[in-house]
Amino acid sequence: MITKHDHAESCNHHHHAGHHHHGIESHMHDDALVCSGKRDIIGDLETIKQNLADEIEILARWIQEMSGIIGHVKALVECDSPATMISTTGVDITVKEMVGSTVQISIVAIVFNTNAQSLECRILSLFDALQK
Repeated sequence: MITKHDHAESCNHHHHAGHHHHGIESHMHDDALVCSGKRDIIGDLETIKQNLADEIEILARWIQEMSGIIGHVKALVECDSPATMISTTGVDITVKEMVGSTVQISIVAIVFNTNAQSLECRILSLFDALQK
């Protein structure tokens, strides 16, 4: 069964009964809601890092505006060295540094007084914003 869940900020994602949003997982630990997810983003590493910092700040404000309490919100940015393409047409060898790299973003939020589905949607929105 697929249903759209209700909360103050609709995320336009469907919630599968008994499953999590597109790789976003959440569970309770004592009184804290722990929500985490990963996403691969293709783009310039420095731009992604700056946009992620901005999005984490927006997420923190959102949690506070929803009367939540932040235990912590952490993001890990992993990137292999920039990609290099080496090619030939049979005459010359071309070596070209690729501008966009695949960057893996991992986020974990430990918060109190926050709805799991709303936080999952908010983290999905954060990932979506990084892909633009």
